Amino acid sequence: MGRAVTVVVGVLLAVVLVAAVAVFVFDADGQDAVADDVRVATVDVGAMERDEAAALIRRRLANTNGEKVAVMFRDTHFVLRPEVARSRVDVDATVDAALDADAGETVTPRMTFARAGLQSFAARIAKRVDRQARDADISWRDGKLDRTRARAGVAVNQAALVDRLAQALGKTGAERRVEVPVRVTERPDRTFEDLAKRYPAVIAVDRDAKQLRLYKNLKLDKKYKIAVGKAGTETAAGRYKIVEKTVDPPWHAPNKAWAGELAGQTIPPGDPRNPLEARWMGFHDGQGIHGTKELASLGTAASHGCIRMSVPAVKQLFREVKVGTPLFLQ
Repeated sequence: MGRAVTVVVGVLLAVVLVAAVAVFVFDADGQDAVADDVRVATVDVGAMERDEAAALIRRRLANTNGEKVAVMFRDTHFVLRPEVARSRVDVDATVDAALDADAGETVTPRMTFARAGLQSFAARIAKRVDRQARDADISWRDGKLDRTRARAGVAVNQAALVDRLAQALGKTGAERRVEVPVRVTERPDRTFEDLAKRYPAVIAVDRDAKQLRLYKNLKLDKKYKIAVGKAGTETAAGRYKIVEKTVDPPWHAPNKAWAGELAGQTIPPGDPRNPLEARWMGFHDGQGIHGTKELASLGTAASHGCIRMSVPAVKQLFREVKVGTPLFLQ
């Protein structure tokens, strides 16, 4: 009796062992075959064994090197092209993805790439994006006062950008878009809001129009008719500032031929030989803004480099500006 029980138990164990092996073999076969109707891109690999799927993918997609990746920094767009990334289909990884896919699913080919290519691309972007901090400032051109806004200094985080590019290479559609990661390196010292305080008054001289414009709090306040330098003694274009202010100025006649016998002399205020009337605002190398009795010269190129104004106008301007006031001459 005891022997019979032993035999029965042995038989049962053998049956269980055979069943377990059968289940193991079935599962192993299931993991090594692709589910029905699975595609890799446009390639149908449904129900294929691993080796068969790998051979078909290698044959059909061997020359596929992926899609472009859009890279953006604010309004500037860059494109990472497959040839730059040196990307190509990773057959083994793609087959693994296909084996893990559910029936009817479409799998994106997995890509391999040269990290050095991504690093080179990131470095080129950094050359375009990296910048130093810039203070807010003003300039004057084409008859208008331009305001330049401040901006922070930034630098591309190239290591983070390479990681983002690597991730995007394995994705599709909108996911193949990358924002350039940057870090702020420096903040500006002077912002746009500081400009009006820094420049309560600004002078702009339009030589062609023979006009001086006064801006207060960065807004046009007054226009004055002026005379500018004549041919050969033109008032030089540029950005200057008022460096001195004098009431009833003497005239230090320059050692120039046009000064005649007065060259090198100082002519006191009130002397009829002194062309400087009422006020003087010097801005560059002996040039300045001053009043004149020669009202007929206003609106012409008549001076030897200075800016002439009527006496009432120059007195008014004198009250509005101070040493350091910027002067744009165009």
